[in-house]
Amino acid sequence: MPLLEINSLSLGYGTREIFRGIEAREDAGVLIALLGPNGKGKSTLLRTIAGLEKVWKKDKVGKTNGDIFIEGKPIEDYSGRQASSMVSFVGTLTDRARFLSVKDMVGINSYFRTNWTGSLNRSEEERISKALEMVGLEGFEDRECSSLSDGEFQRVAIAGALVQDSSIILLDEPTAFLDVANKFLVTRLLKDIAHNTENRKLIIFSTHDLQLALQSCDRLWIMTSEGFFCGSAGQMIKEGVLDKMFDVEGMAFDPQRMMFVSKED
Repeated sequence: MPLLEINSLSLGYGTREIFRGIEAREDAGVLIALLGPNGKGKSTLLRTIAGLEKVWKKDKVGKTNGDIFIEGKPIEDYSGRQASSMVSFVGTLTDRARFLSVKDMVGINSYFRTNWTGSLNRSEEERISKALEMVGLEGFEDRECSSLSDGEFQRVAIAGALVQDSSIILLDEPTAFLDVANKFLVTRLLKDIAHNTENRKLIIFSTHDLQLALQSCDRLWIMTSEGFFCGSAGQMIKEGVLDKMFDVEGMAFDPQRMMFVSKED
């Protein structure tokens, strides 16, 4: 069975549907970019998979609009502690809390495994050190989070997801506020983590950086006005799916330049 399975999922708020017909089946060891114009529900999809939002119901007594299974089990059947061991979520960059150390920020992701006092044992301490080493921030444990650059802070957030040790890592626009070099570094880091032979992960991140997604990711999830599509970059280009992303007259995807251009160019 696939690690993650989504069947006929619709997204919405209240009685308003914003997207329908999401179908996907994915396994570990894959890096996926979630693409689509603003307002299609990318963040909502990630938060629903993470269990941070319940699968949408059109009305209070209606059935849920679709199903999400993790390792064959409906997501709503997982307890909070169980869900934390299966899925981790990294949101968009937020203000840094003053006086919060890197170690404390990363260690928050260990608390679902600790006792009622929340104390970290030696095993958790080692897990934190290893995660920071994996993201290239060894020795940063005592640094204050407010002193970090955007790129460093994003890598600390990813280290937190590694400490959580979930099978699935979801990230909402992790490269949105980064410069070109850090966009590349973070995306390469995510790919290395997904492909790690010792403990492979399924990693899905939303982005508006099309070229980064095409060059770095194993697969694409694309939300368009014509529906939901998933597959390799080559497959999506060949099938003309990228042309469906934006409903703007005179704009088309150029597979040679790997970017959207004016049809007049």
